[in-house]
Amino acid sequence: MSFASIVGHQQPIEILRRAIAEDRLATAYLFVGPPNVGKTLTAIEFARAVNCEERAPDLPPEQIDACDRCHNCVRIGQENHPDLLVVRPAVKVDVPVPGARAVSSAAEQAEDDGAEDEADRARERTGKRAVYIELPDALIQTGRVHEVVEYAYARCVAARRKFVVMVDADTMNEEAANRLLKTLEEPPADTTFVLTTAKPDHLLPTVISRCQVVRFHALPGTQVRAALEERFPAVGAELLDAATAMAGGRFGLARRLVESPELARLRAELLDLAAATADAHLAECLALGERLMALPEAWWAASEGGEASIATSDDERALITQALEELAKKSPDRINRIQMEQILDVLQTWYRDLLLLRGAASPDLVINVDR
Repeated sequence: MSFASIVGHQQPIEILRRAIAEDRLATAYLFVGPPNVGKTLTAIEFARAVNCEERAPDLPPEQIDACDRCHNCVRIGQENHPDLLVVRPAVKVDVPVPGARAVSSAAEQAEDDGAEDEADRARERTGKRAVYIELPDALIQTGRVHEVVEYAYARCVAARRKFVVMVDADTMNEEAANRLLKTLEEPPADTTFVLTTAKPDHLLPTVISRCQVVRFHALPGTQVRAALEERFPAVGAELLDAATAMAGGRFGLARRLVESPELARLRAELLDLAAATADAHLAECLALGERLMALPEAWWAASEGGEASIATSDDERALITQALEELAKKSPDRINRIQMEQILDVLQTWYRDLLLLRGAASPDLVINVDR
């Protein structure tokens, strides 16, 4: 990957390239834009371009990019570099190691009390491994922000500059946000923070005031469709059209949907169900509602496969799969609520399109163009 490989977002990338060329990096950036639009990917590419070992001095801004070959570029791209820390809101799930005893009550009590270090030691004693699973309603815990602060003040190991990327920074609670604010007010000299958010109004105004705001916008559907066709030449037009429609201008989501075709099939089933209500009697609509209530489980199974597919090894994929199964068993109501929200989001686009078309709106405004 590189800046050149990112779909769209020329203006944000130009801002970052100019900052590198002029050696005027801000202490903190706030990337604002819709979810899955490319903010985190751009943050990683920003870190690579800054620390590329093959970047020549005095390059014009438009030529600044990662080389994709040097140690720093490769390791940062894998999120496996000592001078890069990526923090995402996630749920910690204890996955038992085969042959190990069940987790002790002491570990569970420590978790409830917020003593994460003691809980981690208890897991080690009982053969548990903590796996972090990203969920839409997860938070960035205060303990994670303490880790960020300690990391930020440590010396660089191999790069020119350390980077801390905090994904969905708006999910920090007030205590965590205030702890981060103190660091932004007295920042370490060789560390750049990149915070991403789709909800800037959920962040403390004082945190925003310490950041240079860079805005990202949804891409035109034609641009998303063309990029998908170029990167997935073997995928049929029907799936590409469905992924483009569901993504709503967010290429990261569109790519994920192409890689999880079952979600596209479920979306087709959902919209068929919505269309069937138009001429249905009340009793038939109630039966269709029962079908709707059965969709979250299938939606979770399809999303679960996508989560495991991003793993970098078979062992990691097995751990993620096991953690997802544990999470579904432990918190079924939470999982159903999350999946139902995503299903209702799809339905919302359907009825929005119907209202627009009834008002003779431009076809360019329609989201579900494939329908």
